[in-house]
Amino acid sequence: MGSGTQGAAHVRRSVSQSGALRGPAATPRWFRVGAAALLLLGLLLVGSATPASAHATLVDGRPADRSALDTAPAEVSLTFSEPVTVPRGGLRVLDAEARRVDLGPVDTGNASVVAVALPPDLPDGAYVVSYRVISADSHPVGGVRTFTVGDGVEEVAATTLAAIAGDGTSVAARRVGQLLRGLGYGALLLATGAAFTGWLIVRRPADRAVAHQLAVWSALIGVVVSLLGVPVQAVAVTGELGTAWSVVGLWETATSSFGVASIVRSALLAVLATVLLAGLPGVLAAALAAGALGTVVLDGHQRSVPPTWLLVTGDLVHVGAAAVWFGGLVVLAAVLGRRSTRPEAVPAAELVARFSGVALVAAVLVALGGTAMAWPLVGQPAALVGTAYGLTLLAKLATVGLVVLVAAYNRFRLVPAIVAGATVSGGAPGGAEPPVGWSGVADAVAPGALAVDLEQRRATTAWSQLQRTLRLEVALLSGVLLLTGVLATTQPAAEAPGFGGVFETTIPLGAELELDLVVDPNVVGRNTFHLYVLDATGRPSEAVEDVRLELTFVPAGIGPIRIEPFFAGPGHWIATTEALSFAGDWEVRVVAGVDRFTEHTATLTVPVAP
Repeated sequence: MGSGTQGAAHVRRSVSQSGALRGPAATPRWFRVGAAALLLLGLLLVGSATPASAHATLVDGRPADRSALDTAPAEVSLTFSEPVTVPRGGLRVLDAEARRVDLGPVDTGNASVVAVALPPDLPDGAYVVSYRVISADSHPVGGVRTFTVGDGVEEVAATTLAAIAGDGTSVAARRVGQLLRGLGYGALLLATGAAFTGWLIVRRPADRAVAHQLAVWSALIGVVVSLLGVPVQAVAVTGELGTAWSVVGLWETATSSFGVASIVRSALLAVLATVLLAGLPGVLAAALAAGALGTVVLDGHQRSVPPTWLLVTGDLVHVGAAAVWFGGLVVLAAVLGRRSTRPEAVPAAELVARFSGVALVAAVLVALGGTAMAWPLVGQPAALVGTAYGLTLLAKLATVGLVVLVAAYNRFRLVPAIVAGATVSGGAPGGAEPPVGWSGVADAVAPGALAVDLEQRRATTAWSQLQRTLRLEVALLSGVLLLTGVLATTQPAAEAPGFGGVFETTIPLGAELELDLVVDPNVVGRNTFHLYVLDATGRPSEAVEDVRLELTFVPAGIGPIRIEPFFAGPGHWIATTEALSFAGDWEVRVVAGVDRFTEHTATLTVPVAP
């Protein structure tokens, strides 16, 4: 394992001799392999960043958007789909001149509800509610709403609304933040996985030096991108570029769950790099690597979805095993790329065999951890094939299976061929005996020059194939991590329509309007329909005079059942009914009357859960 003083001396000599940390003239294969793997993983993780269907969403607001009030409300409150945190100035009420008028935050006693108080003498006029909160996974969620107080008050001008919303800077910061998250996550996995590999798997000092060099460079990259992520997150949350160097803004972000996780991770990775450079015992490096991996549970949805203990434990097991697997593969590819078929075939085969055993355990742990995390989010077997989350999860499991198959091919087909070629050509280097377990390979080889030449050719071919299949494993495992990133931003199957979740969708209504339909709780029995008619800007429209619903149960041909929703506010209609009495696909036809002679219709399918 090489964790004592003698092993540390070997590591120091190896690093010194290789010169890998002494400038651009020494950028060997391990550096190129590690950089390529890190870049690939980072880009894949960034590419997996989809619209935030799994982030917090606004589900209610008081007063309602675009509502006209006779008297001023005492406060403005917003309710979100999950607990959120509000940065300084995250919820504001401004007048038509963009001047702030609220009295500051109100303690609601509910982490999903945020509110600010309004002055009792608030004058008649038009007002804007600007909000920007942070969801459980540290993604900022923001928007604007309006209301008026008094009669004959005009709404806030569109230019004022656009200036208050000012989301361009925030969007750019979120894109940069996604890039930093992807690179940081890749650096964390590679640094910790390479450190574990150097401690557990490799034995030769030169190979251990390669593992440690990969770990050091990846850790340093992780430190830089994690620290850069703090000011970028501050800008993404506030939408103001100046927050990046504001003491107050930086402190607020640094003390959030995102900031704490980033800073603790950076500190642990920095100490990990120092320990490896100093040649201190490998067990210390492994402990630091484990601590750095543990920071993934300091920030994310797993802290807010029950059962919390299961999701947190599953996440730790899943990420830890993935790091060992991914980091070990990159180290293996870098180490074997430095070796020739002879005279180092037998040590290389031993290294692959040792890693195969560890990789098998890691694969099992990845599966167990992933299952522990996924089951509460899937809910029922049918959701595996009936939801985007379930199909993505199946694709991830299939890719893991491919990685295991490739690893098995390496272990049981290519490695024996390499060892057999080395054995018939004179044995292990230095006259050493072949590794334990491979003696039967040599016994099966027929004597003679022809047989020796044949085995050597097979060994050479197997060696080339092994290097290619190792790169294939790295690519496939990067794909697994990509799919993991997709899952993190996909609505959990248990919350999907037809599988226990509220149904919500937005569809065109005529040429200029949109209809946002919500069916809650979307199960057999009593349900409430919310219909929101929106204009081209996504705000409630008053262009529709009345709305009716026609429900048809498609499998049995029951219907249409006519329902007349009641008017609940500008562009908003509500209907509560027990008509959804069967599980399955219901056809919902919405008829919106614009005037006495004009109607707009929209038809959609709503999958109702049992």
